[in-house]
Amino acid sequence: MSPAALELLSLTVHAGRRCLLDVDRIRADAGTIVALMGPNGAGKTTLLRACLGLAAPSRGRIAVLGENVAALRGAALAALRRRIGYVPQLPPARSEAPLTVREVVATGRTARAGLLHPLTRRDWQIVDQWLDRLGLASLAGRTFGQISGGERRKTIIARAMAQEPELLLLDEPTANLDLGWRERIVETVQALFTQTHLSVVLVCHELEVLPPACRAVVLLEAGRVSAAGSPEDVFSTERVSSLYGAHLHALHRDGRHAVMPGGAAP
Repeated sequence: MSPAALELLSLTVHAGRRCLLDVDRIRADAGTIVALMGPNGAGKTTLLRACLGLAAPSRGRIAVLGENVAALRGAALAALRRRIGYVPQLPPARSEAPLTVREVVATGRTARAGLLHPLTRRDWQIVDQWLDRLGLASLAGRTFGQISGGERRKTIIARAMAQEPELLLLDEPTANLDLGWRERIVETVQALFTQTHLSVVLVCHELEVLPPACRAVVLLEAGRVSAAGSPEDVFSTERVSSLYGAHLHALHRDGRHAVMPGGAAP
């Protein structure tokens, strides 16, 4: 069996008396894209937070890049986080408004080098490489608050990649984007994976945003795993009808996936 980038075993996470997560096992093999899907409140973001050591488990084990997250403290936990690129749900533009796009991406290098270490020429070269690779070079001098929502998403992805991570965690990177920008972000994730063979965990709601390289899906409902497997197996027409309505069906074609209204799939 190939090594795991991420493995959760007998894991529960509580907030007070409320159980947010209760999973027997979730595994993401190294060098793959795994999608975590499910409705709002299913526990997807909580799972990512637990992997970063931001949500303490009540029981169970979280292994990320071979490290037992719950056992790490201080510098050891910070060292693991430097190996993980995290793209959170998009913050408001004002949160990074004073910074230029280039400066926002450079914070990914600061996270790797440490707050007290000035960035070197090599660090800035890596920043500029990712600005170029993600098509952001022309926006480098503009402030974060001046660019569009899709451009801000790509900037946050570039920030994560400038960190040179071994594992990339993406929390709904296409949420609230129009159709054109949604597809550009899907293409960006696909290209990143093809070029780097990075391990990726992608949180999303819609089948349409799964990149073709994603061949593993974990479906969460109310904090539990209700299905796991390929997109075609997890999102059969029968399950789509059960989850979302009797007049919907799943369409799988050329590595892309969609939910369509109507009767039988064409």
